[in-house]
Amino acid sequence: MKTIILVLSLLLPAAAAPAVDPAAGFCARMAAQHGMKLASQPNGKPAYEARALKGLGVALFGGSTMVGMQLSPPDDPAAIGDPARFADACKLSAGRVACRISGPSRFEMTVGEHAATTDAAPGEQAEVSMAKNRIRCEER
Repeated sequence: MKTIILVLSLLLPAAAAPAVDPAAGFCARMAAQHGMKLASQPNGKPAYEARALKGLGVALFGGSTMVGMQLSPPDDPAAIGDPARFADACKLSAGRVACRISGPSRFEMTVGEHAATTDAAPGEQAEVSMAKNRIRCEER
C-alpha cells in the first residue's frame, strides 16, 4: 500500500504541469504554469484566462486572494536594453492591473501561494491583466 501511495505522489506533480513547447509563445508557457484555459480573442492571436478564485464556495461566501505581477530584466545583462521599460510595464487603472510584456524579460505572477516565473524571449510581446476575478494573457 505504501508503494502505491509513493508512486502516485511521484506521478501527480508530473501530470499537473504538462510540458509545453518553448516555441508555443509566452502566454501558452505562462498558461501551463497557472492552469489557464484557451480563450477567444477578436484579433485571432492566442489568449488564455483563469479565475483567481474558483469554486461554488466563492459564489456563496465570497473570498479573497493575493495576486502579484512583476516584470524584471532577463538574467543576461547584455539583453536588458532600455531599463525604463521594466519600471513602466505594470499599471493600475479603473480597477484593472495590466502588465505589458516585451522580451527579453522575466515575468513573475503569484496567485495565492502559487508563484511562477515565465521568461519572454526576444521579440515576444503580450499583455497580462487582472480585472475583478479574471486573469487574462493575450499575445500582442
